[in-house]
Amino acid sequence: MIDAPQWPRIVAWVILTAAVMSWPSPAQFVARQGNGLAVNGRPFRFLGGNAYYLASSAARGDTASVAEVFAMAQGLRMTVVRTWAFNDGADSLDSAVIQYRPGVFNETALRGLDRVLCMAARYGIRLILPLVNSWDEFGGMNQYVRWLGAVQQVQPGNVPSEIVRGEEGRQYRRFVSTTAAHDDFYYNPTIRSWFENYAAMLVNRVNSCTGRTYRDDTTIAAWELANEPRSSDKTGRLVRDWLDVMGSWMQALDPNHLVGSGEEGFDVTAMPYRQEAYGGQDWMFDGTAGISFSLNVQSPLLDFASVHLYPASWGIPGGAGGDWIRDHLRIASSSGTPLVIGEFGVRALQVATYDSWLATATYDGAAGALAWQLLTAGRTDPEGYGFRCPDAVCSVLRAYGGTLAGDPGQIPLPTSLLLRQNYPNPFNGQTTIAYALPYQAHVVLDVWTATGEHCATLVDGVQGAGERKELLEARGLASGAYFYRLRVGGTGGAFSATRRLIVLH
Repeated sequence: MIDAPQWPRIVAWVILTAAVMSWPSPAQFVARQGNGLAVNGRPFRFLGGNAYYLASSAARGDTASVAEVFAMAQGLRMTVVRTWAFNDGADSLDSAVIQYRPGVFNETALRGLDRVLCMAARYGIRLILPLVNSWDEFGGMNQYVRWLGAVQQVQPGNVPSEIVRGEEGRQYRRFVSTTAAHDDFYYNPTIRSWFENYAAMLVNRVNSCTGRTYRDDTTIAAWELANEPRSSDKTGRLVRDWLDVMGSWMQALDPNHLVGSGEEGFDVTAMPYRQEAYGGQDWMFDGTAGISFSLNVQSPLLDFASVHLYPASWGIPGGAGGDWIRDHLRIASSSGTPLVIGEFGVRALQVATYDSWLATATYDGAAGALAWQLLTAGRTDPEGYGFRCPDAVCSVLRAYGGTLAGDPGQIPLPTSLLLRQNYPNPFNGQTTIAYALPYQAHVVLDVWTATGEHCATLVDGVQGAGERKELLEARGLASGAYFYRLRVGGTGGAFSATRRLIVLH
């Protein structure tokens, strides 16, 4: 018999459970279709956002912020959110740590991730879920290496202090102890078994909200094997071999969901890239990051390719973002692989910059693009890349949320070639040069001084039809008048047009 005072609580629990169980999931899994993605046979492209902190927030009882993120994403017509499905650490008292020893899991933290999936389904949002961090934040690969040292009872010693640094304070120690390093994560059999055990636990977990296993949940769009994997191997083979092994293992474990690498797009060769666009940042293409996009994209065991984009952190012009997207799309297309821009961000001039990058992603065929990152009202933004609506950038994101996610065959295209006046003009920071391209063609867009001296080539390659928007930065240009020229070749015949712009420092 149930005491009368318990009835209100039981009734409330039944009502809440019924409401949660009724939250719909997207009807079909996302699948690979040629060099794109599809749902139920129809092309699937998306604008999305990152919010890495959702599972941690939910585990600590802050489901309101999770709902706030998904409501914001829905309002921006985003259909995918990328968020961490890992939190590895030694603190068993932290309710947000999912794995605090190899194979020992925190049910409170896992229920937080359960609730994230439940709420995503309620808002019609799919999730991309990375499984481990290359960086030391949230434990990362080095946490597995530290656990191995503890098991092997490695004694402390004089450990080299070499640090690998990424965007905005992200970092990891190259050497964890006198006998172990970050790279051990990729090939040590004990660590691999621990990681496989973690992934298997998630894939087979029964969600406490929905009663579905993660493997059978269409709310999950994809798994990423890691967030921004890097290594010390300048050939890129160490990471590629790991991606092949784990990609094969994940596809056998969970044939329903896509698997990606989660990488940034760096390489061991500059040959496939328009090198002059990147301001002499040779480290991006000489193996320094220990990973090769052009090698990884050829893997038959990954369903989509990934790049990230942070020009300010990498020391390249914002306008090079368009080249970064086009170069990687071309390389991915040559292997018949869909490309997802997994993270992108700038601190200044977000509206114009995202307008340009998303135009490139839309018209040149990216499968999706995810902005970094969606912020709740009370969350600080030490990196400076975040946004919350109604920020000015939200109008641009909302527009592409509709365009990028639409049927590619239904996107309105210009009917005639037209070179527009740059805006703003005069300018002293960055300006946008826009032009209408009614058909796919080889395009050359360059800038000249008033005396005929060549200054820069902004575009030199094939572009898809659309309202194109390229960026020109004033750095390196003295005050004065310049000319920009658009040349287009192709089936529509040759076209050339020139306009004047003014740099005013």
